[in-house]
Amino acid sequence: MSENKHKKAQEEKHSNVKYAVVGVLSVVLVAFLLVWNTGIIQRNAAAVTVDGEKYSAADVQYYLRSLMLQNGISSTSSLKSMTMNSTTGETMYDYLKSQAVERLVTCAALDKQAGEEGFAMSDDTQTQVDDQLKQLEEQWVSAGYQSRDAFIRANYGPYMTYDRLVELFTRDMRVSEYSTQFSDGLSYSDADYEKYYQENANTLDEYTLTQFVFNATVDTVDADGNAIEMTDDEKTAALEQAKTEKQAQAQELQSKLEAGEDPAQLAQEYADQLTGDPSVSQVMSGSSVASASYAQWAQDTARQKEDVTLSEYDAGPSSYYYYVVRFEGRARNDENTATVRHILVAAEQDEGASEPTEDQYAAAKTKAEELLEQWKSGPATQESFAELAKANSADTGSAADGGLITDIYSGSGYVSTFTDWALDAARRPGDTGIVQNTGSSVKGWHIMYFVGRDGDPVWKLTAKTAMENNDYTTWQNAAKEKVSYTTGLGLKFVQ
Repeated sequence: MSENKHKKAQEEKHSNVKYAVVGVLSVVLVAFLLVWNTGIIQRNAAAVTVDGEKYSAADVQYYLRSLMLQNGISSTSSLKSMTMNSTTGETMYDYLKSQAVERLVTCAALDKQAGEEGFAMSDDTQTQVDDQLKQLEEQWVSAGYQSRDAFIRANYGPYMTYDRLVELFTRDMRVSEYSTQFSDGLSYSDADYEKYYQENANTLDEYTLTQFVFNATVDTVDADGNAIEMTDDEKTAALEQAKTEKQAQAQELQSKLEAGEDPAQLAQEYADQLTGDPSVSQVMSGSSVASASYAQWAQDTARQKEDVTLSEYDAGPSSYYYYVVRFEGRARNDENTATVRHILVAAEQDEGASEPTEDQYAAAKTKAEELLEQWKSGPATQESFAELAKANSADTGSAADGGLITDIYSGSGYVSTFTDWALDAARRPGDTGIVQNTGSSVKGWHIMYFVGRDGDPVWKLTAKTAMENNDYTTWQNAAKEKVSYTTGLGLKFVQ
């Protein structure tokens, strides 16, 4: 064979090999893409491994969606476009994904510990699981999805399956019952409470303070809402001028307070110069003293009635605060909390409306009055009121307990009409009444029954909550420390 023919044969051979390799790679790539599009790889790749047990992206996604719901974030929101920390570049996606991993590990650790202790989920909790799964079957239809699986993927991520969702939800319910069993078993002696108070009096005590706020700001928009163009140096100069003016006003008011002038009159005199309404003799707990800039001053045990201070707070490049504060007093809140029973009669509400109409409120009030008269016409006891609540209350959280609400105090978070009625100093056991509720998700009228004011004092209730939280956290962390976990490739598939 001539040299040219040999060379040509070699080239053809190399070309055939090259095309064969390309062909094989193409087949492999097509096969890979086909498998990838099924979600098998993403669904099976380990995102987190806890003591040898693998969890996929779908599992992490389940906890991520739970956290989104908890934080009021829509499942359609773009977490990666929400910046949490402009310095580090951390997004809401980064933050919630790390939190989801922590929650997954915690649930796995507690579930393992529950199993080691022989804990079994109760029939009542299993019934709750079954009821939720029944609701799921109704939700996907009412939400307009073509299938249950489509609904699940839309709400829990593209790799979630029905069977895995049931496993995770059932485990969460089992862990929740196990955790509740631990919390319910916590108890404390009077000595425990007193010890905790002595160590945490600064946050448990209530402070009565008078506060005036002066805010130095730089206007960034004009009266018509148009942006005012300013250089950084101009903004700095403008803020310094505003600070000089507001500081002088604050110092002037401070001097008048120290001279003994009446705070209420000073509030009127300086109304146009103050930011917001002044807080004259406002009572607040130590854990929520209005500004951290003077919290330490207020909590100083050497503080005396009518002491005055001027504190400052830098709120950023275009805002600076001056607080003029007078100390009125400090005390432990020994007031006993109240206990009531109630029946919530819900007012009908038009679809899409944020509030019932006056007629709808009136109809609900009429029904409430009729129920109260029905109770009065019978034995009219606390027991008969409880039975009436079980059968008629729209408050699902308390109805099964006969409408019982305990530990009511001014800061317990109930609507003001409800709280004011329960804490009325003239209230006596057996008193009844009807109060309107316009401030919660279910609006209408409360039929009230006063049980008594013999609950724990407010400070003790606060201490109990704090001690329970501390002990629960310690218990939970101890369970987590018994397991080890790693993260893997599957974590990249969490959306």
